[in-house]
Amino acid sequence: MSGLGSKDYSGKRLSPQEADAVIADLKKYLMEVADRWLFKGRFHRDMADGTLPMEAIKVFWQNWYGFVAEINNFHGVAYQRHLPFFKRHPELQKHFANHVADEMIHPTPPGHIQIVLEQGRNFGLTNDEMIEYEMLAECRAFLEYYRGVLYEGTMVEWWASFCVEEAVGHWAKFFGGALRKTYKIPEEKIVYFRMHAQADLEEHEGVMAHAELDWTVLKKILEEGRADTRPGFNLEYCLRMGTAYFAWFFEGVYQSIKKEGLYKV
Repeated sequence: MSGLGSKDYSGKRLSPQEADAVIADLKKYLMEVADRWLFKGRFHRDMADGTLPMEAIKVFWQNWYGFVAEINNFHGVAYQRHLPFFKRHPELQKHFANHVADEMIHPTPPGHIQIVLEQGRNFGLTNDEMIEYEMLAECRAFLEYYRGVLYEGTMVEWWASFCVEEAVGHWAKFFGGALRKTYKIPEEKIVYFRMHAQADLEEHEGVMAHAELDWTVLKKILEEGRADTRPGFNLEYCLRMGTAYFAWFFEGVYQSIKKEGLYKV
């Protein structure tokens, strides 16, 4: 049976209680599909039992650098495109500005991308091997989905799609835990996963957890009757697509390592 997130809320103002119910339904849906497609996918199954080669982790990281290097810039673009909405909600604007700044200046400018490079070096990659890397098609597709929604979609489609950050936070915990337990990588060498799980799921240094901001903005959009979506783009679909592209990111890496699909010799 379709959930509350599959309904069309275009032009409909929801009460805070009704909006809360939609958000709760979407959160449940997100974690269900993330568990099925992401955590139970073969990349992460092999990683959990230690049979995933370190080379696969390196290839993943080369692609992840390319993703992070661009996706963080989208926050700034979204800030500009959705500014009229945030001007009317200065409290949300404060948190969103903090979010954009957090990505760009923490721990020092140019922000989180430095941690991505540091983590890659800890995996044995050089900066050039990350910066000059040509992303796999499946990995770039994750990035291009968000680019398309940002430039051609509606405001609510962007924010619903970006609520996948909650699943990304749980993924960072999973990935970091596997590196510690299965691959015996020391704590000081897995800085990205510790930092990213915190940024997405916990308030840190006065900055609202990124996932909490996403859900809060989505709830306010529903309450104001601004949840207009294009045909075929309900809120549940936006979450499902974001999660599917995230899962395909890993499947692309896995196929490239195993020489399957497009990568079959």
